[in-house]
Amino acid sequence: MTPLLLLSRDCFICWVNIWIAPVECVFDLIESELAHRGVVLEADDHVALQAA
Repeated sequence: MTPLLLLSRDCFICWVNIWIAPVECVFDLIESELAHRGVVLEADDHVALQAA
């Protein structure tokens, strides 16, 4: 039973990594485009904190 649980855990981890990879790529593309345009990403956090 233990080998089957380990195998199923590894399959689940692999599946999640495969599903998340395109999301990470898109996020990195957006982040680099914002940096290219001169947008400071940390400033957005301060504005959100002041509004709250």
